[in-house]
Amino acid sequence: MLSRYTSEVTVNDSAPPAPTEARPSRGPRIVGAALSILVGAIYGTIGTVASQNVLRIGEVVLPVGLILSLVGVLALLIGFRLLFEDRLPVLCAAIGMVGMIALFSVASAGGSVLIPQGLLGLVWTVVPVLLATIVVGWPRMPQRPRQAHTADAAPLPANVQHRPEA
Repeated sequence: MLSRYTSEVTVNDSAPPAPTEARPSRGPRIVGAALSILVGAIYGTIGTVASQNVLRIGEVVLPVGLILSLVGVLALLIGFRLLFEDRLPVLCAAIGMVGMIALFSVASAGGSVLIPQGLLGLVWTVVPVLLATIVVGWPRMPQRPRQAHTADAAPLPANVQHRPEA
């Protein structure tokens, strides 16, 4: 016995709802913040030691270590800013980095200082703070919508509507 089944299909011509961006819960944000502080502290330590390296050519002294350390600071902070949607990891990395620089700029119990007073020490103490302030405060650029295209299909012109065959 054959019976006839019919189904009704309704088409909703309205645009689909915009996807909502869910923020990560508190736990992953805290772990991410702690790891960002750790990465910033490690880089602040390495940058402090490396910033004292100079290249002497005759009587000319080139602060190669300072320049490379500042480029590294900028690269780390911009990389975090581009990688994460939130500013919290960038801020935490900056806090860790600046905290270690501040720690190494004061005299230890034995009286030694890793960042000596002078122009190079002053630049290494101040410029990372300025770079961190600029990168953290920089506004997020709006993301352009991605278009999904297959390798063999060309995009349709704006006035052509695609209707799949039934």
